[in-house]
Formats: sequence, C-alpha cells, structure tokens
Amino acid sequence: MKEVVAFMLARLGGNEKPSKEDITSILDSVGIKPDTDKLDALFADLEKLDCSVDEAIKNGMDKLAVIPSGGGGGGGGAGGDAGGATGGADKKEEEEEESESKSSSKAGGNLFGG
Repeated sequence: MKEVVAFMLARLGGNEKPSKEDITSILDSVGIKPDTDKLDALFADLEKLDCSVDEAIKNGMDKLAVIPSGGGGGGGGAGGDAGGATGGADKKEEEEEESESKSSSKAGGNLFGG
C-alpha cells in the first residue's frame, strides 16, 4: 500500500509517469524501505491498464458508487442509570460557569457597568 501511496504522491507532484526509482526515493526520504515484490506487482498491474491511471480511478469510483454503504445500525446506546449518577457533575459544571462569569467581569474591569 505504501508503494501505491508514493506513486500517487509522485503524480500529485506533477510526475505523470513515476518510475520505480521515483517511488523508492520518495519512500527513502521518509525512512521507509519499499517492498520490491509489491513495487514490481504495482508496475506490472499499471502496464496492464488499457486506460490512464486517472481513468482507472474514476472507473473504480463509479463501481464503488453502486455498492450500498449504509451501516448495519451500529450498537445501541448505553442504558440510562436510574440512580442519577451524574447529579454531582451537573452541580460542579454550574459552579464552574458561575466562577468563570465572575472572573471575566474582573478581567473586563466592569467595562459595561456590570
């Protein structure tokens, strides 16, 4: 996958037809050693394309567009606790809000007569 990303990065940089050496130098610049088997497989697959890389990506995106991507609904939310476990937290938040409003009026120097 890192070889594909480096290939696309080279293309984004303006190199329309990156070579294996280009890919290797990109990966080397960030301390990653490319897998030569994967690099060879990537270029073998690119040679088999009967269209440009951009067209292949567009065609792939068109194929993915017809696949339903709706989720399975996900997990349900956690059940509510009847004991009021957050009662103390609500009170603490109110105290913080009051202290913030007091400190902000001090910092403003009663700019608006408050």
